[in-house]
Amino acid sequence: MDNESVIELQKIDCNCNDCKFMLRDFEKRKRYDYLYQGAENASYRINYGSCTKFNKEVSFIPNHCQIHTQKCFEHRRA
Repeated sequence: MDNESVIELQKIDCNCNDCKFMLRDFEKRKRYDYLYQGAENASYRINYGSCTKFNKEVSFIPNHCQIHTQKCFEHRRA
């Protein structure tokens, strides 16, 4: 899969992880590290951040479709 195809899939998923309005909160993510101890590939790990468009805290799992962000999502590379 080429880079253009990946971006198109991300635009369909509308995940906060790929949104230009996302500011990640790495400190909050670190506070929950203990939940994932022993997990070799924690692809289900919840990530945290702030949405600068709506000025609110958000949580998300990267690479999962988020139906509720279909109208506000703007890709960070578009």
